[in-house]
This record gives sequence, C-alpha cells and structure tokens, in this order.
Amino acid sequence: MRVYIIVAGLVVSVIGGASATVVDKGTDAQRSCELFVQNSFRNQDDARSAGACEGMIETAVLFSPNLPADIRACPPAQGSILQSAKVLLRYLDNNPDRAKEPGITVAIEAFRDTWPCQGDDAESSTKAGPKKRAPKKPKQ
Repeated sequence: MRVYIIVAGLVVSVIGGASATVVDKGTDAQRSCELFVQNSFRNQDDARSAGACEGMIETAVLFSPNLPADIRACPPAQGSILQSAKVLLRYLDNNPDRAKEPGITVAIEAFRDTWPCQGDDAESSTKAGPKKRAPKKPKQ
C-alpha cells in the first residue's frame, strides 16, 4: 500500500511540475499575489500564478494558528484571502530583504506581524528592532 502512495505522489509531482506555477520564494509570492490582488490576468500563466498565490495564502491562513507559539499567527476568522494577500504584499514592500526566503515562511511571518495571537510575544512590524521570540523550554 505504501508503494502505491509513493508512486501516486511522484506522478502528481511530475505532472504538476510540468504545468503548474510554483511559489518558492518571496519574490514569486510577490509577483503572484500582485496578479491575484489586481485581478488582472492577461493569459493562462497569469491566472495560474494568481491561483498559486491564493493556494499559498489559504494554506498559511489555515496552518498559522496551529504552529508553535513563537511563530504562529491568528488571522481573523472572517478575513478574506484577498485581505491576507494584501498583508503579505505590504510586508514584502516593508521588508524587501525577506524576498529570497520561502514564500510560505514570509506569509506566516507577515500574518504574525499583523495578527499576533493573544498571549504571544509578537511585536508589531512598525516597531524597530528584531522581534522577541519565546525562549525554548529546556528538555526534561
């Protein structure tokens, strides 16, 4: 059974890699999310890029509240994917040095800056200096 799952995963990755748009880095996310926010698709590739942004944002919104306290974010329950994409774009505009990092990582960090979870130590991105992180618990 495990062999079938592995083979199916490889087939999907090969087929998906042939025609899909990938959001690997912050620069990819920025380009794709600008298309998504502007809703300006000139061709099928632009539409695919916007869809890649939408998928990445949905994934980040879904998983970010369940991450460890030092990196999690709590986007509003009634928020939209469009609003979240705008948050990511604003974050990348304010932090261009982060553009070479993985897009999903940058998205979660943007959400953390904008929507920190209650009780977490996240600081607003408008404050100077690096963010404080919760200390790691010693292993017992």
